[in-house]
Amino acid sequence: MNSIRSEKKEYRASCLLAVLLMAILVLSRPMTVQAKGSAQITECRFRSTSTLKVVASCDPAAVSGKYCYVFALPFAGGKPSSGDKPLAKKIKAPVMSFSVRVPRSLRQEYLYSRFVIAEKKKNRYRIISPGCYITNPDKTAKLRYAFPQASSKKGLQVAASMVEDAVDLNVQHSVLNIDLARVLAGSSKHNSRQGIPFEYCGKTYWMDRETIEGYDRQLRTLKVSNTVVSAVLLLSYNKSRAGLVHPKARRSGYPYYAWNLTSEKARQTFRAILSFLAQRYCARDAAYGRIVNWIVGNEVESPAHWNYSGGMSLGPYIAQYARQFRMVYTSVTSVYANARVYISLSHLWNDNPIDSFTARETLEAFASAISAQGNIPWNLAYHPYSSPLTEPRFWENRNGLLTAAITSPVINMGNLSVLTTYIKNTYGPSTRIILSEQGFTSVQDRKNVQAEQSAAIAYSYLLTEADDMVDSFIMNRHVDHKVEVKQGLNLGLWTTSGVEWADEKKSSWALFKYMDTSLSEKFTNAALSVIDVKQWSDVIANYSPVLYEKVNLIEGNLQIVGGYRQAGKIADKWEAYGAAVKFSRKKNEYTTAHDGSRNRNCQWGFIQTFKKRLNMSAHPVFCTRLTLTGSQARNVLVKMRFYSGRNEYELTQVIPRGKRVALRADLSGWAFSGRISRIMITLEPIQGGWKNHAKLTMTRPVMGNR
Repeated sequence: MNSIRSEKKEYRASCLLAVLLMAILVLSRPMTVQAKGSAQITECRFRSTSTLKVVASCDPAAVSGKYCYVFALPFAGGKPSSGDKPLAKKIKAPVMSFSVRVPRSLRQEYLYSRFVIAEKKKNRYRIISPGCYITNPDKTAKLRYAFPQASSKKGLQVAASMVEDAVDLNVQHSVLNIDLARVLAGSSKHNSRQGIPFEYCGKTYWMDRETIEGYDRQLRTLKVSNTVVSAVLLLSYNKSRAGLVHPKARRSGYPYYAWNLTSEKARQTFRAILSFLAQRYCARDAAYGRIVNWIVGNEVESPAHWNYSGGMSLGPYIAQYARQFRMVYTSVTSVYANARVYISLSHLWNDNPIDSFTARETLEAFASAISAQGNIPWNLAYHPYSSPLTEPRFWENRNGLLTAAITSPVINMGNLSVLTTYIKNTYGPSTRIILSEQGFTSVQDRKNVQAEQSAAIAYSYLLTEADDMVDSFIMNRHVDHKVEVKQGLNLGLWTTSGVEWADEKKSSWALFKYMDTSLSEKFTNAALSVIDVKQWSDVIANYSPVLYEKVNLIEGNLQIVGGYRQAGKIADKWEAYGAAVKFSRKKNEYTTAHDGSRNRNCQWGFIQTFKKRLNMSAHPVFCTRLTLTGSQARNVLVKMRFYSGRNEYELTQVIPRGKRVALRADLSGWAFSGRISRIMITLEPIQGGWKNHAKLTMTRPVMGNR
């Protein structure tokens, strides 16, 4: 026993000696510790891509030593260490301006660093300011093209199986959900067949090829209509990639989760994913399609449902979300300077359901958190659903939750100006609003209310187009969804015959297509009697029909003719379009087949885009022969669409299956026949669908004789 005690004494003595030696070693060089703030960074910006300007204020009397120092710390979490070295120093003064050199090798790290001010006392650095991030990461972006301008504010959350229908509807804005857990490939897919390699900061990350190519297909098709696309960045739970989920939220059972920004490995992974998406979908040539709006999460005032964070209170939750938002902003704007980033909120403005915050307190806490650590532009993606959700007649305010005051429990289309006025007056007109999700049911209490649905869409769109704070009005859904139908929400423009499988058009389909065209009044005026008003100016103060004629659309009929003579040639760069596969060409004959895996209502056929505008003014007649086989019905509908900027000429005709039909499109009355940018020739079923191996052949498309 005595020998054991002696060994313990010797062990304690050796430990004490080791501690003393370590203390001497550490004290021989400056240490960095955290302290209460007596300084404040008021500016942290790239002066050039190689120089950073940091401006700070302080009370010199409260700062120890002669100098103040600038340090760069990790993006989130972490503590200063004794190995940290200051990036710059200045003699302490009420206002100090530091110049920090930015080596190319450290540019990416600095983009995501928190910059702080420190003092030096007794050979130790003490942090004396809150952290501040770089506020102009766009300075490093190589892509600087102008933000795209849509022809109108009309938008739709497009069903992946019906993208061609969205083109027919001339959708100008759309939303795409991107699940970051699905974007990142599992370890079994770290190969070029199943994955896409991406080099980031010296490491290879693998993205899931199937997921990415699915996004590519949707975005490329939407590019045909120059659709402005917003991506909602979400994170689902995947056991093999659970490290991406916030540590407090790692349990299954929730739709989407808060991001893990506490781990450097997870932060680097998010940075890689976001950089990959930005580089792929913000490219100048839009080879894979284009995304310019980035929405961080869904209805984030409801963390128990859409951004699960493990039960945080408002303060910590908003601090976490603000970092998440800032990471997205830094990632996308450092690639494309004019990208816009949005916070997502629901219509429950001052209403506080169980396990949720109010939209208003969430927004105000978020704005404060962003401003406190280096103010960056943010925007709002708002969801002004009806209250209750099953009531399409929002203008009747049946539950009394809409008021004209900022204290209104709910803000939706019935009192939208309350929100837009508040945002404009509080955060300025440069804070843009998109109405990224709202919908109106066409069935209520098992009764058909399609007229009310159409009226709600028309009224909402007209209100939106008249409000200069709102950039888009994006409808949900394109096609009814089985789960929502069971909840009494038939929100689509199409009914469904499956989970979300387009079956039949509703009356709202035509209203939606034409409400932003030169035919707008013809379709929107039908809603006046449903709303019980005589004219739109009674409910929209600055209403003017001209405001809604964003697209000049003319409709006509294709002529079936016995034959035609060629008067001029048309370039032969035709391609398959839509639900079409196996495109082939033999001399002046083009053939494509229907893709049997696609929805039967998807349009398919041919398309040609002209880099140099096609001039048909001398011979304004388009002629071709079509032969269709494989239709389940005897007849199908042919659509020919001619585009010139915001001007469209659409002609239709019913043709029989199994016969070669000569068609003639007379453009002589169309003022834009001299500068055609695109021609589309598509089929859609009148009833029934397509047999296996349905085939369309187009022969000798030319400028014909009049």
